[in-house]
Amino acid sequence: MTQLALLLASEGNGYWLPHDIGEVFGGSAAFFIVVGIIWWKAGPAIKGAMAKRTDGIQQDLDQAAETRQGAEAERDQIKSALADREREVARIHADAEATAAKVEADLIAKGESEAKAIRHRGGGDVEIARRQARADIQAELARLSLGAAEAVVGESLDDAAQADLIDQYIAQLGARS
Repeated sequence: MTQLALLLASEGNGYWLPHDIGEVFGGSAAFFIVVGIIWWKAGPAIKGAMAKRTDGIQQDLDQAAETRQGAEAERDQIKSALADREREVARIHADAEATAAKVEADLIAKGESEAKAIRHRGGGDVEIARRQARADIQAELARLSLGAAEAVVGESLDDAAQADLIDQYIAQLGARS
């Protein structure tokens, strides 16, 4: 080699190309050949993997959209069911109020009829008590009149005459009252 080539080889090719220019051309050519072979042989596999990944992502997005639509449909059904449930609660509440009003009216009517029956029975009881009192008074009057008649007449009246006298006196008292 010449002295210039040795000098250039030892000093390099300047600021931008620090090594031997032949080495730079050879390295660049080898790089482009390797990249070309990778592009030619591995390119379709890389493109396929990228397409497969893109398809997977698209499938995931489609599945997520379907899941979202299903969830939204379920949400709408739940909202509808809640609205139906609220209407059902309102209906049950109204039915309960109507039933309570009916039961209250039935209880009032039953109470009034029982009070009427008690008043009626009370009236009958009063009538029975009045009759009993009248009978007691008549019996007492009969006893007293018998005692008075015995005192006035003495013992000259027989039992039949006494009974007739008592009956007449009671009849007269009954006619006055």
